Amino acid sequence: MSYGELARFAIGGLWRQKVRTTLTLVGVTVGTCALAFSLSLGLGLRAFIDNQFKSRDDFWRLIVRVDDPKTDYKDIPPEKTVVHGEMSDARRERIREALAERYLFTHPRKPRIALTSDKLAAIASLPDVAEIRTYRNSQARVMAAGAEKPVHGSAVTGPLEDLQTRLIAGHMPSVDGPKQVLLSELVLYDLGWRSDADLQRAIGMPVRVVIGSVQNAPPLALARILIGRIPGEEMTAAQAIVLEKLALALPQKLDLFELNLAEKAELKRLLETKPDPDEEPARDSSTTAADTYYVCGVTRLLTHEDRKNRGPLASWELSNGDIFLAPDQGNELFNRLPWARDVEVHSADVRVRPGGDLAGTVAAVEAMGFGTWSSLKWFANAKREVTMIAGGLNLFAMIALFVAGIGITNTLVTSVVERTKEIGILRAVGATRNQILLLFLTEGTFIGLLGSGLGLALARTLAIPADRWVWTLIEKQAEGEQLVTMTVFIFPLWLWLSSIAFAVIVTTVAAFYPARRAANIHPIEALRYG
Repeated sequence: MSYGELARFAIGGLWRQKVRTTLTLVGVTVGTCALAFSLSLGLGLRAFIDNQFKSRDDFWRLIVRVDDPKTDYKDIPPEKTVVHGEMSDARRERIREALAERYLFTHPRKPRIALTSDKLAAIASLPDVAEIRTYRNSQARVMAAGAEKPVHGSAVTGPLEDLQTRLIAGHMPSVDGPKQVLLSELVLYDLGWRSDADLQRAIGMPVRVVIGSVQNAPPLALARILIGRIPGEEMTAAQAIVLEKLALALPQKLDLFELNLAEKAELKRLLETKPDPDEEPARDSSTTAADTYYVCGVTRLLTHEDRKNRGPLASWELSNGDIFLAPDQGNELFNRLPWARDVEVHSADVRVRPGGDLAGTVAAVEAMGFGTWSSLKWFANAKREVTMIAGGLNLFAMIALFVAGIGITNTLVTSVVERTKEIGILRAVGATRNQILLLFLTEGTFIGLLGSGLGLALARTLAIPADRWVWTLIEKQAEGEQLVTMTVFIFPLWLWLSSIAFAVIVTTVAAFYPARRAANIHPIEALRYG
């Protein structure tokens, strides 16, 4: 029996059982449709998440921060946590933990790994790092001519490009020309420039910016001696200027005080004491630096909604700053502070080349001992949730196909019973057991091929309206966010081939039992049947 004849007999056998064959075919079609539909949706949603995340500039960023070293209780000498005396095990454990905490509190921990220029250079040398942005910030005080009171805030210097969208008056600082500063609208408000028209009139206004520990500066320390406390917001600009003059003039006016010669000599020697040039300069909490700048622009304050939309990768310094200085001019001012000259920063904004190895860059930075903050965690969580949902849908689709396989088994078993005499005739004219086996397997395979083809066509047809419906739901959830993908159903070639292959395997395996049963029928008994 040739393969052509085998196929003709197989199709003929199925054709004679039109109703059962049709119902079985419907089961395979629905099962394949469900499998292809769920696979396509899972692929589309994963591609949607990929495109949506990776199309954002923020995805290719990570914030590198200086973290405190992790405490390792293994570093505590065992004898420091030995608990003496008779007591319950629970109490002994509580006291042991308390002794460990006491030891860690009284003994210096491992120093933090600082973000120095050398460490920043090492991060910048990583293969996919395109840029590193760092910011320096400090307490600051702004004084303007005609303003009743000085304004306290946070001064920031570093790349200011992200402030361009927040400008509500003026322009960004220019490289050439006089020293310029950006002020937030709150600073202008506190200085007394409160109407909308004042925003434009403030452009070009000279202001004096003082940075450093302005709350502990010598003028305020002097005020604490004179009035018994550090003045707060009630201190006027004129009073601040007077205190600064008094603090500068005081060392030169020692002769006005009722001090004997020995006391004056000791005080002068104390005031004239200079640090050892070989020693590392100590961080003086009273040190400040000041300069005069011209207001070039005004920035808008961020609302709670703005901060939520900007997400955790937004620069903390730019989000919370009040006084913004261009990098060159700002570094020149910050470098006047002895404790700020080492250019050590607390965090760095690392920009990875789009399409680069973000995960590898994060791992390399963390291996240096720094903490990181990036979108990778949210990206992985989103893909994991979609994978779990798609996996559940695929499981149900496979169950539907297996149910269809049971239908095929039932159909072919019934067919074997009804065609017993036909099988006997085929065996009598020379058909072998393997050929009979192959005949019924061919019928199962044919049902699988036809049913899977119809199922895939049905899935592709249903995906068109389903795509529009799912996309409508996504747009509602996006709340105005720009979406870069226009479909959530994807039908690659491998999906078509794998769906057909899976369906054919299921139907062929389902046909094996009735095919084997048919092959084992004795030809003489088959001829007697019926």
